[in-house]
Amino acid sequence: MLSQVAERVYWFSRYLERTENTARLMLVRHQLILDLPTTIQPDWHLLVEMLGLDSEFDREEKIANEKNIIKFIFSDRKNPSSIISSIANTRENMRTTREVMPSECWERLNSLHLSVAQRSGKYLSRSERHEVLNDIIQSCQQIAGMLMGTMNHDAAYQFILLGRNIERADMSTRIVDTGSASLRGEEEVISPYRNVLWISILRSLSAYQMYRLNVRRNVKRQAVLDFLLKSEIFPRATAFNLAELEVCVKKLSNHAEPLKAIAKLTGQLHNIDFGAVQDEKLHTFIDSLQTDLGEIHNQISRAWFYPERGGV
Repeated sequence: MLSQVAERVYWFSRYLERTENTARLMLVRHQLILDLPTTIQPDWHLLVEMLGLDSEFDREEKIANEKNIIKFIFSDRKNPSSIISSIANTRENMRTTREVMPSECWERLNSLHLSVAQRSGKYLSRSERHEVLNDIIQSCQQIAGMLMGTMNHDAAYQFILLGRNIERADMSTRIVDTGSASLRGEEEVISPYRNVLWISILRSLSAYQMYRLNVRRNVKRQAVLDFLLKSEIFPRATAFNLAELEVCVKKLSNHAEPLKAIAKLTGQLHNIDFGAVQDEKLHTFIDSLQTDLGEIHNQISRAWFYPERGGV
């Protein structure tokens, strides 16, 4: 297949996964507002930081309150990673590669794009937030399910899996990093609600039920970190996504350099002891994970998207 097609289906998948994950984060943060007392509400700016959009938001010189941040993340077209922008980018990448993907997916994606575009530039109020965000999550899952069940599992599908898993791995590390930052503060104030906050981190990745099934213990810091970053059986855990990336790249030619980058990051995760890594050291470690995920993306680009603008 042409490298240009490979790149577009890869980014189609990344933007689709980004749309779903952003909606998940907004939904869980909305629920956290209801679970915590007003005296210990999490800083709304943390949601922007979690998505790596703090510099873009700060350039707008807006007050970091609930209304401005929800609008910025959900419906601001000037924000390249807002939900409306991510859906628009998903649609554009699929529009130019429709011949390799099922037509039912195109129809479902158009419906999703239309429903969100109607809210472009508008504030998503608390009363409608749960329904709208849940609809977006379910629509993204439907499209992913259609692809898995009705698309040839050929080279194009492998690039869809590459995009999905690298985006998931990146988002998992962001959630853990910024979510754990919200747990810092005066111990006597934070301590009574520490369990609620760790549960919210798990729910951000729809991981709470599977955590309890697999870990079989109360929600504790080290166990949560191990599960979300090192689990090899939970599909949104970073280690699981890396294993899936390895399987995908091995099915494609010219995979030596991407495979090395994946192996390096997998080794780092395998060797880390989260019981010995606290606060700033955890932040530094996760920063290094995100840097290495960026290097995996770079190696994917060099191997298949810009080899000499030939085929894959």
